[in-house]
Amino acid sequence: MKKYVLIFKTSIRTILQRSHLISKLYQVSKDIKFATVDLDDEDFILRIESTQRNEDFISRFLLLEGHKVAFIAAFEKDEQGRPLAVSHFQE
Repeated sequence: MKKYVLIFKTSIRTILQRSHLISKLYQVSKDIKFATVDLDDEDFILRIESTQRNEDFISRFLLLEGHKVAFIAAFEKDEQGRPLAVSHFQE
């Protein structure tokens, strides 16, 4: 099974927003295996581990939830969790 890490810049600012959105992400996509938001980072980075490259779906979902979002990067992980390939989105 392929594993991807997807990185987004977001407008998620609070613990409550983070908890709510991560919970909803797990409900709307069975592909998402892990999600976190770094509230200490100035870009409020959302990091998602998924079995699919579903950055478009995640971006649309966050927009519908009222948050700004920008896809930053994605990479595939091997069986040991090491990155295989990286793709970046230009803002």
